[in-house]
Amino acid sequence: MGPIRFIFPTFVLAMWVICGIGVANGEWTGIQWLMLGLAHLGCAIIFRNFVLVFSYGYGISMVLVNAGVMVWQPKPAVLLIGGLGVLYGLRLALFVYSRYRSQGYSAMRTRGERADAGVPLPLRVFMWVSCGWLMGFLAMPAWVVAGPTLSSGIVAGGMLMLAGLVLESVADAQKQAAKAVNPGTFAAAGLYARLRHPNYLGEIVFQLGLIVAAIAGASGGWALVAGIAGPLYIVILMYYAANDQDRQQSERYGQDPAYEAWRQTTSSLLPRL
Repeated sequence: MGPIRFIFPTFVLAMWVICGIGVANGEWTGIQWLMLGLAHLGCAIIFRNFVLVFSYGYGISMVLVNAGVMVWQPKPAVLLIGGLGVLYGLRLALFVYSRYRSQGYSAMRTRGERADAGVPLPLRVFMWVSCGWLMGFLAMPAWVVAGPTLSSGIVAGGMLMLAGLVLESVADAQKQAAKAVNPGTFAAAGLYARLRHPNYLGEIVFQLGLIVAAIAGASGGWALVAGIAGPLYIVILMYYAANDQDRQQSERYGQDPAYEAWRQTTSSLLPRL
């Protein structure tokens, strides 16, 4: 796994530091505590199944936290960024529901249930707290854009978010369709004819949109750091996840000439010119 194992704790620690600085300078207020509370509410699914916190928990948290910010400050910029955040969370939750019910995912589902049975309560609580902080910061751009008017930079960020959301949705649908036909093969049609991980690329584009919106809407250095910390984590995570997925696919399909031919004609995240 390499450096990927250190990314999560490093960013969670950084978020605690950002919070501490914000409390000290008076920029961390009641709305941030509300966002954290809603994020932890969404992540409470970890007490039912440890694995689900990274799927259902993520989606539910994005809906709750972004909706909370929208209710708190229903300005055009917040409604744009927060609304796309809610749409993102709803899409993720529905996709996870569909994937968990599919026959092709049954083996993965069984492994997840076995893994959940072995997770002790202290670790579950620690991960609930950590994931809650991460999910709260992932929605922080919706708070960052609450101050200024709807600028062109915020709109550009929203457009990137929408583009990433569409790309990820199409990629996930195409992969699901391929797995429904043959659960034991890899997706190589549609977007996957040129990219091995268009779903990860869509996620990166969405998160880059959040970063652009946060940069455009930040009123100062602390707000900027708070706004980009969560999305930056996901961008870095997706880069390493794509590399790890390549490794796993090579181990699983490496003896298949069709896989080797597909791998030679595709790129990981960015299409070849």
